[in-house]
Amino acid sequence: MSMQMVVKNWILPPGVFLICKKLINAMTCQISIDEQKILNRNQVFKDKHKGKRCFVIGNGPSLKYQDLSLLTDELTFVVSGFWKHPIVAQWQPSYYFFADPLFFDDSEPMDKFFSDLRLRIHSTIFFVPLDGIDAINKGSLLPTDFTYYLKFAGNLVVNNLQQLEFTKTVPALQSVSQMAIMGAMYMGCTEIYLLGLDHDWLAQRGMDRHFYEGKTIENHSVAHGNLDLCSYKSDLESGLNLWKGYENILQLADTMNIKIMNATHGGFLDVFPRRKYEELFL
Repeated sequence: MSMQMVVKNWILPPGVFLICKKLINAMTCQISIDEQKILNRNQVFKDKHKGKRCFVIGNGPSLKYQDLSLLTDELTFVVSGFWKHPIVAQWQPSYYFFADPLFFDDSEPMDKFFSDLRLRIHSTIFFVPLDGIDAINKGSLLPTDFTYYLKFAGNLVVNNLQQLEFTKTVPALQSVSQMAIMGAMYMGCTEIYLLGLDHDWLAQRGMDRHFYEGKTIENHSVAHGNLDLCSYKSDLESGLNLWKGYENILQLADTMNIKIMNATHGGFLDVFPRRKYEELFL
């Protein structure tokens, strides 16, 4: 039994427990003066690309079967290990997102990851969790002037998404792809096309697959990428929460008259209507 359940069931009356839980949640949503100064920098992106279309690109193996050279003059939002794609020699992503706290754990494998990234990504804007700012500054992982921060609080799965405001807190996510989609929405994009979001973890085991060979982070003690080390039940639960988060994003997008369409080659993500990638350039 978890400590939270012990407190709930045996120590505090139910009403007091709920009040304490709400107070704790409220504390995590609070923004300090220094944090607010950092978040205020995000205001410049509000509706920056109003009415434009964009592409949110994951790192699924399906990218190997799609011609990304078609995106040379497009607005692109990429995530995590995308710098490993050879297309970055032809075009640089418009925006680059990181969400997993492991990227900022101050470890040698992460230093190597960002060192390799900096060799290939030289013209983009980064969005990362505010919790990673110390590691980023200490290791000069990303360019200061082109790195912006988001503060997470609450939960995208259980909290209805009423609005997006990057100068305030945003709901905690299940996947960096959700962070990139919300970034595109915040910037005013009205047509968002998804690529490389295969989401096929439940259909195969072994090493997690991407368009690139090997792991996203090499030689990391935690980021092993081996699905066999996770129970299938936990993957099922994570997948369900991921889907619920996407549904909340779609619900908000509908109220904002934003179309989100999945142009991934195959895959399992069925929350969003499908479009054929190649037909977007006819």
